[in-house]
Amino acid sequence: MNRFAYYEGLKRLAREKRAVYSVETSRFGLREVRKIYSAEKITIDQWPLSPKIKAIYMCANGEYSVAIQRTLPDEPKLFALVHELKHHYCDQGELTGGMIYCGDYNANELIEKGAEVFAAEFIYPEIEFAAHTGIMGVRNWAPENVVMLKRQRHAKVSYKFLCKRLERLNLIVKGQFDRIQFQKLEDRMFGAPFWRTERNRRAS
Repeated sequence: MNRFAYYEGLKRLAREKRAVYSVETSRFGLREVRKIYSAEKITIDQWPLSPKIKAIYMCANGEYSVAIQRTLPDEPKLFALVHELKHHYCDQGELTGGMIYCGDYNANELIEKGAEVFAAEFIYPEIEFAAHTGIMGVRNWAPENVVMLKRQRHAKVSYKFLCKRLERLNLIVKGQFDRIQFQKLEDRMFGAPFWRTERNRRAS
């Protein structure tokens, strides 16, 4: 299979499904994805999964469900749930024993990477991302610029997502910011939010 064509097809599918569900990037979050799950008749289960497994897609006898790692923060959880939508739309014929264990790249490398491509385009289309970074006018990206991009809240995505997208568009080199602790950097730049300061105070 031609990987490029496969991934491009998944991006088109993501944009088509966004249109079906009238997705607006800046407003798309867990509540909205749960509505899509409801429309698709997919049940969401909170399971205590292994840390290596973020989610499991299950399909049997016309019934569909996703088990999601309950400890995931909101942004990775959103990504994981949209990732599972790709399996629902595209991979039911590839199911072994009625399940796809997401994170098992050794067994399902192509379909798993395809699900990441689908989720990334569904949550934050490349054309929108390119427009937003273009408006910023940054020529040499520094970690502080990534913080500013996230603070603009164009999409509910993680710092890891933003860095991967910057790498894909050749705005930074692969791994350039792997060692950056972005949340600590954001706190230094803007101060820690009250809820985290209060939580840390109570824990000390």
